[in-house]
Amino acid sequence: MYELLQQGLGYLKVASRYKWWGVLAAWVVCAAGWVFVSQMPDQYKAEAKVFVDTRSVLRPLLHGLTIEPDVSGQVRLMTRLLFTRPNLEKIARMTDLDLAAKDEKIMEAIINRLKSSLAIESANQVNIFTISAEDADPQLAKRLVQAMLTIFVEQALGETRRDSETAQRFLDQQILEYQRRMQEAEKAIEEFKRKNYGLLPGQGGDLYGELQAAQAQLEEAKLAVQEAQNRRDEIARQLEDEEPMFEDFGTAQSPTEAKIQALQTRIEELLIKYTDKHPEVIALKRSIAELKKQQAEALVNGENGAEDLAGELAGGATNPVFQQMKLALSEAEANVASLKARVKAYEDKIQKLQAQMDARLKVETELKNLNRDYGTIKNNFETLLARREQARLSESVEQNTDTVKFRVVDPPQVPSKPSAPNRILLSAAVLGVGFGVGFGLTLLLALVRPTFISIQQLREVTSLPVLGQVSMHWVPAIRRQKLREFLGFCGACAGLLLAFAVLVLMEIRGINLYSLNI
Repeated sequence: MYELLQQGLGYLKVASRYKWWGVLAAWVVCAAGWVFVSQMPDQYKAEAKVFVDTRSVLRPLLHGLTIEPDVSGQVRLMTRLLFTRPNLEKIARMTDLDLAAKDEKIMEAIINRLKSSLAIESANQVNIFTISAEDADPQLAKRLVQAMLTIFVEQALGETRRDSETAQRFLDQQILEYQRRMQEAEKAIEEFKRKNYGLLPGQGGDLYGELQAAQAQLEEAKLAVQEAQNRRDEIARQLEDEEPMFEDFGTAQSPTEAKIQALQTRIEELLIKYTDKHPEVIALKRSIAELKKQQAEALVNGENGAEDLAGELAGGATNPVFQQMKLALSEAEANVASLKARVKAYEDKIQKLQAQMDARLKVETELKNLNRDYGTIKNNFETLLARREQARLSESVEQNTDTVKFRVVDPPQVPSKPSAPNRILLSAAVLGVGFGVGFGLTLLLALVRPTFISIQQLREVTSLPVLGQVSMHWVPAIRRQKLREFLGFCGACAGLLLAFAVLVLMEIRGINLYSLNI
């Protein structure tokens, strides 16, 4: 670190030999820079501040009845869209800048110039917008600000109205579409009801109750069939044990009387287990009555003797019990067949009821789907109608009242003082660059034309032994000369500082070298 410091001091010592080159370079750079800064044209900045009031007295009164647009958001969006090419072309026409545009290239240059010179800023949390324009002509700067302000207000208001109109058109289209869909849904429901008449809910009676009743009747019929089959089997078994003819001729009875006696015996057996209203008892009584009627008719016609004779000639009398049991077996088989037919009828009825229930459930499901779709379409249709009324009321409020108010807080004025360039800052920068160039030039010369500044450096470069060094002893004349050189150097540097101070003073007092044509 010490060696680096010594080396740096050595270079500075060598550079001091070329200090006048540095002073000259600094003066040239500063003079040229200050002349350039002074020749820069003045730029005038015009500003206007506008306050966008989005508050309205009607807003709390019409809350929920109208659509409340985000006016603040729309206004802030307009500030970003203000610098589009159509708006910039409109500003150029409003300020007559387009008159100088003889071809497309010139117009493009004007548009780019406006894009770089115009600006709009907004304060945080406050709807205050600052519109500014910068130009060499103060009158043009004011006209640019005024044109921007006009376009800003017109487009902000127009955009809100266009949004309302667009929303209304969209709602009208959707309402017509949903109205058409609702009519189609109504026709579909009507056609479905017409096609499935009798299967709709509330029509055709209580199928579930009928099905339960039919199932109960089927169970009773099956039980009756089982009982009838058991009775038939019992009669058949008894019939197998009974003889069809009597071999004893002792006391012969007519066949009719034997049948009647057998039937009476059967009735007595049945009455032990059943009542008089039992179907078989009733059937046997009916058979006895018919036999007695036949016997009476035979006696009247004289056929009784022939019957007896025929029985005797046959070699024996007919067993009336066998005949009656055979008759009962036939009746039992007929009863079983009748009950089976009833069971089959109940089964067919149950299948029919189940098919009707399946069809009704399917119809109910499809009808629910149709009604659900219709209800959804109807709800959307009614919602759109309500929204359209809100949109119409909102549009009426916007047309008859000011939902947004633009108040110019600070109108644009013709600027009396230029806002740019900042010549004090630029002159200071030129001064710094001048000193930097001068110092850099002296260091460069010290590096290009080096000299030995120490014994160590001489020994390292020549690789020869150095016996010693002789100190310089300046005579008074040389000392006075060096003092004059030093004072001259300081005066040259002070002259640069003095020139800079003069320029700053002139800028503060509004004296511009550009206006003096220097």
